[in-house]
Amino acid sequence: MPRVNVKDKRKHQLIEANIASIARRGLADTTIAHVSKGAGMSRGIVNFYFTSKEKMMQETLAAMADEVTAACRQTLASGREKGNDPLAIAETILRTMMSDRLCSHKRMAVWAAFIGHAGTHTAFSKVIRAMDDALTAQLKALWQEAGYEAKMAETHARQLQAMIRGHWLMSALGENEKRPSAYSDAWIDLLRGVPSPVPAPAEKVVKLKTAAPPRPKKSKHTDALPGQLDFGDLFSH
Repeated sequence: MPRVNVKDKRKHQLIEANIASIARRGLADTTIAHVSKGAGMSRGIVNFYFTSKEKMMQETLAAMADEVTAACRQTLASGREKGNDPLAIAETILRTMMSDRLCSHKRMAVWAAFIGHAGTHTAFSKVIRAMDDALTAQLKALWQEAGYEAKMAETHARQLQAMIRGHWLMSALGENEKRPSAYSDAWIDLLRGVPSPVPAPAEKVVKLKTAAPPRPKKSKHTDALPGQLDFGDLFSH
């Protein structure tokens, strides 16, 4: 068995302690002291791995994003090795993205915190966008392999990505909210309901015959001009 790198193990423990603190207190209220106490290490060790709280937050987000990206990449590689259908692989990737391993309430709360700050924090935004783009590219490629043209494949990929993110944020509302894995079957049904890439034959248009407009009644008075109101008709019976 390969020897575990002590340095990497300690850094991992600190990141997990930071995740636990963010889930409990939020980004702003988490301190290095909270993390060192949660990991059972001295503050000096925390400072050795992370030069500042900001650096610790950035590396924590990067580690979480790497975890998601690696899980999806492994799922994709496994599906290709087995020779699975492209859309079947896409279904497996979605189940991975909604698995309890990646979507615990603790992790969902931390994702919600980072996403909430990403609008004004360039470093956070860059990491999250890179993770989203990687997943979107995987799904788009699978739909193209299934026969969809590039624009439509990207549209479906971004729609599914948006649904995943939406349920991630919903699950961060509290312990009583369902985890994303509880929606797996509904999402898969939606994925299977995407229209076929082969266009359906155009329906034959049937032209309906319209009745001819009634011909105007000929006036008894021949001295009336065309289009002129004939006062004689007003008094005829």
